[in-house]
Amino acid sequence: MKIMVVDDEPLINQYIVQCIRSADPENEIIGAVTSGAKALAMLEENPADLVFADITMPKMDGIELLREIKKRDPSISVIMLTCHDDFEYARAAMQNHASNYILKNEVSVELIRSVLEDLKRGRKEHSAKGVAQQISRNNYLRRLAEQDASVQPIRESDLRSNHIYLSADAFVVVAFRNSEHNIRLMQQILTNGFENPLFYAYNEQEMFLLVNLRRTDDRPLQDGDAAALFQAHENEMEDVTGFSRVHYHLERLQLAFAEATADQDARFYGAAAQQGEAEQAIRQIEMYIMRATICMEEGEIAKGCAAIETMMEQAQQQHVRVFFLKEALLQMFAGIHAKLGVGLEEVEHGVQYSRTFAEMSACVQQGLDLLRGQGRRYSAAIQKAIDYIGFHYAEDISLNTVAEFVYLNRDYLSRQFKKEVGVNFSEHLMSLRMKEAKRLLETTSMRISDIALHVGITNMSYFSTVFHKTFGCKPNDVRKQKKGG
Repeated sequence: MKIMVVDDEPLINQYIVQCIRSADPENEIIGAVTSGAKALAMLEENPADLVFADITMPKMDGIELLREIKKRDPSISVIMLTCHDDFEYARAAMQNHASNYILKNEVSVELIRSVLEDLKRGRKEHSAKGVAQQISRNNYLRRLAEQDASVQPIRESDLRSNHIYLSADAFVVVAFRNSEHNIRLMQQILTNGFENPLFYAYNEQEMFLLVNLRRTDDRPLQDGDAAALFQAHENEMEDVTGFSRVHYHLERLQLAFAEATADQDARFYGAAAQQGEAEQAIRQIEMYIMRATICMEEGEIAKGCAAIETMMEQAQQQHVRVFFLKEALLQMFAGIHAKLGVGLEEVEHGVQYSRTFAEMSACVQQGLDLLRGQGRRYSAAIQKAIDYIGFHYAEDISLNTVAEFVYLNRDYLSRQFKKEVGVNFSEHLMSLRMKEAKRLLETTSMRISDIALHVGITNMSYFSTVFHKTFGCKPNDVRKQKKGG
């Protein structure tokens, strides 16, 4: 565990640190400070698992420090230290969720060892219990979201047994893109006018928020009230957001899920959907995606583009679920990029964050225009070389490697590659590596050094130099833009 000690008396501070180290050498002392302010500043830089804090300190006492720590990170355990054998001190500590309370004159290696063992055992039990509760709750919420009839009737006791504390007093369900940015923004919005919020990640793309609306006057809350509370921040959200009506009966929670996703789709397409077969619509989209991908792989670019255009028409007519359509398009473009080497990163980004079907259509059309521009056929040997590079660009490959694979003389391959592709082998290879590196910087949390290795570059300085030359910015600049996003 990472442990911090906070006591305004340096000698006591040092003694407690020695006891901790003697009790269990595996613990890491991240700091021994003499004030609450210093403790909070250090915790910002280096979070702890456990804090030993003196109750009676000047300026900010231990109870104030305890409250602030729990407000910032409830998972941090805090053990209070005091010279006073006074029930009021113990009660104040426990009321503010201290993990334990010990007297300074009783501190010893044996006592600290016992306290740490109890704490570790309690944390393990709490963690195991929390995982079990999370699994149970997610399974129940999934059945709600998927309109599983077996959850009916929905009773308050069912929700409580699954650790869902929504009340029947004016609740809504909100559907939005599952991203750190959106969740942080939602948490900021929820500071006023809301109660009992629960975030549920349905999958990697979709997130639901279940929340009660707090009344500000005696009038009944209207269906538009939920959207109005979010409206000021709607443009800051990544992607379109959907809202259910305001409900007052928990048995309508499943209906609220359906309303939120339907509202999300209606906002995206600009109109409410007609009743239809959702599964059949999805199968049709998958069929067109497969047809387009096969055509592209066989070099029939025009036919592939035509299949995508027909698919988009079908999606608009049938109001295919927004996130399914986006995921299908992104996977298709990623596959085409890997096969043909066409730069579609901007298209993929536009599709992912489009807020309306019109925006998405414009991005898809941009991608089709790029593909049609790449419609010329390479000779069989050069196409084989391009395919090989596309699959092995992250490995230690060379022109000799590729020449051996396609059974051509190295120099002849070099000349023919430049003639047909327009760039030489090394430029094409580095272009693929840089595009993949940029994609990983924008879409993952991988370390920059790991990304460089992932795309086949072992020298970090060289990676940074080539990246800057290719995109006009450093890899770290892309990562900062993503965080600021």
